[in-house]
Amino acid sequence: MKEKDKQIIWLDYFDSSLSKSNGRKVPKSLALSTPRPESIEEGLKRLGLKYEVHQARHPKRHWKLTYYFQVEKKMKKQQLLRKLSETVKGIKTFSH
Repeated sequence: MKEKDKQIIWLDYFDSSLSKSNGRKVPKSLALSTPRPESIEEGLKRLGLKYEVHQARHPKRHWKLTYYFQVEKKMKKQQLLRKLSETVKGIKTFSH
């Protein structure tokens, strides 16, 4: 159930294999080739945001089970997606 003080962030928003019309919401340059829920969780932790993880089917890709995050609302959604994507990309860069 959607709550006013939370926003929904789907894992598909970060998938570079998806087009914008199929669910990707970040620019291709910030998208991930294989987005994993653990990476998004780590990014949310680093941004200091409270969240819950849920497994579900995205409405545009109902045949595939994926994840979404219910994140506390501290900024506009597009701003959050950008910061989160940059953070996750930074984690991947430094973890190798």
